[in-house]
Amino acid sequence: MSIKNKIKAADDIDRVSLDVDEWGVTIEIRSMSVRQRAAFIAANQDGEGQGARVEALYGQMLVTCVYDPETGELVFDESDLDWLLTEKSGSVIDRIVTRCLEVSGLKEKSVDELGKSSSASLTDMDADTPNSGTTSN
Repeated sequence: MSIKNKIKAADDIDRVSLDVDEWGVTIEIRSMSVRQRAAFIAANQDGEGQGARVEALYGQMLVTCVYDPETGELVFDESDLDWLLTEKSGSVIDRIVTRCLEVSGLKEKSVDELGKSSSASLTDMDADTPNSGTTSN
């Protein structure tokens, strides 16, 4: 098998399980693809105010990285963001989003960096990134 075919066949998406006790569920968080990461970075460096960028970051993480571990389907879509970001606990959502960022190889402090500068790099790799496979937190 050629190197290109080996790379193409490799499953390199990181997956971790996260128990959300407050909701009584376990979710699967998957890392983003290169296109998803690029869209995420572009969408969150659009020059809007800090609050709008952070809200966009949270929303994009929830609809991109949170999966049902039993069905393999995404849990949320854009139509869920209003109630998620308005009605659900900030600390619960923050924990999920932070884990999404970690699994995707983005720094935990990316949320803070977004508010400081629209040119802040979200791809700095100071934080440890998980290995492929499923773990539970």
